[in-house]
Amino acid sequence: MKRLSLILAALLVLTPAVLAQQFKVLIVIGDSYSEGEANYVQSLTSVENFTFAFDVVYVNSDVGNRGSPKAVNFGEEIEKGNINLSDYQIIWFTWNAPGHDNGYFMEGAEDAIREWVKNGGVLWMGAFDDNYRDQNGNQIGGWFPIDEHPVQVQNTSDAGVKITDEGEKSGLFSKPNKVDMDAIILDDNFANVDDAFIVLAERQDNGQPAAFVLPYGKGFYVEVCYDTRDAGKLEVAKPLLENGLYYCVSLIKSAPVDPMDKLPAIWGEIKAR
Repeated sequence: MKRLSLILAALLVLTPAVLAQQFKVLIVIGDSYSEGEANYVQSLTSVENFTFAFDVVYVNSDVGNRGSPKAVNFGEEIEKGNINLSDYQIIWFTWNAPGHDNGYFMEGAEDAIREWVKNGGVLWMGAFDDNYRDQNGNQIGGWFPIDEHPVQVQNTSDAGVKITDEGEKSGLFSKPNKVDMDAIILDDNFANVDDAFIVLAERQDNGQPAAFVLPYGKGFYVEVCYDTRDAGKLEVAKPLLENGLYYCVSLIKSAPVDPMDKLPAIWGEIKAR
């Protein structure tokens, strides 16, 4: 009886934490054409048994380059403490978020983003342009570990897709939705990836990744080179975007349990008794 009472008491303490599976997501917009994507992702407050809370930041102030008057300097806002990346488990780069058409929007945020990923964050990326450089003349930008993995972005358009064995196992294209990648419109892709990249899908026109995950420290970079610049392209991508949130959570939950956060482990032990 005493043992049962202890278990019931533990359940009362643990149940709110177990049921609360909420993840905070920072959505980054660098192109006004991707506002539809951002709005749709924000509508996904619940996917399967996970819930999500969203904040949005506009990072491109050049209205002549599809920027927004609501934009802030991302790096300065992080430095001032107005944006605290540690508040988020997922950062979501909408289509063209880090840069496009010779505009680069991550200046000053590079080190903070890399450290955030290294410490366990998951950064999701749609496609973005090949035609910009950071302040050091690098394509992509230092928010991505290009010094360790010197990849490139290649100027391409739509193509057929072959999902790899790793992609089939990942669940990205099957949970919770069955995704038809051939229906999704592709855009510029990463090229010449090294062996650290886990390729989840390949383009059939050039054999380069249509989707990959790159483990980095305790976290992950995930990229699918989709295009959501208009309503039609967004509509066919919606099943993938929902799966993307679910997949990001699966990566977070695959990380080793933090010794300061043992509730899920304890819950599993109680259920097994």
